[in-house]
Amino acid sequence: MKTLLLSASAIFLTSCATVKIQDCPDEKIINRMPQVGGQGSPSEYYIYKGERKEITDFDQEWLKKNCPSIRVQEVY
Repeated sequence: MKTLLLSASAIFLTSCATVKIQDCPDEKIINRMPQVGGQGSPSEYYIYKGERKEITDFDQEWLKKNCPSIRVQEVY
C-alpha cells in the first residue's frame, strides 16, 4: 500500500511539473558576465511579472507563435 501511495504521488508531482507557461514574458535576459569556478546559473532566462523564470518554464512553441517581439537585454 505504501509503495502504491508513493508511486501515485510521484506521478502526480511529475504531471504538475510538466505544465508550461503560455504567456508572453516581459523580457529575456542574456547574462554575458564572466563566471568564476565553473558552471553557475543558466546564462539566459526570462523576466515574467517581475520575477525570474527559467527558459524551460515556458512553452517554447507557444512563445514562437504568440510572442514575436520579446525584448532582449544583454547584461555584462
